[in-house]
Amino acid sequence: MPISYIEVERLAPRGEALVIPEDGAVIFDSIVSSEGTQISYNTGTGTITFNDAGYYYIDWYTAPQFGLTTDGSNWAIKTEHSELTFIGSSHSKVSATVGFAIFRAAAGETAQLVNVSDGPITLSQAVEAKAGLIVYSVAEQFVS
Repeated sequence: MPISYIEVERLAPRGEALVIPEDGAVIFDSIVSSEGTQISYNTGTGTITFNDAGYYYIDWYTAPQFGLTTDGSNWAIKTEHSELTFIGSSHSKVSATVGFAIFRAAAGETAQLVNVSDGPITLSQAVEAKAGLIVYSVAEQFVS
């Protein structure tokens, strides 16, 4: 299986507030780079589609400004199979939150980066790149 990747970002001018509601997906509006056909991204819905079955590595960050939460800044890759949720968390509501996951996806399976905090999170108004995500396909011989 040839290697594929996609890199996406959520961009907005400095000073612009972007609120992600509880259980809301981050809508990445900029495809920075991509190669191959195994991974596609819908900039309208924030949905990643794994076009081929295989192993995939996902790495993401968010830059929150503040959140109306009691549990900090919590984000997760949620696949369409509810048992697969990969969480990245920060104890602070104002520091960068990062996460990563490697998993096996079925052909046509979808995923999103979702706010799993117990309230809305406002992404930083101080930076233009509010969030980013990279997905790579992984050759099976490197996973076994």
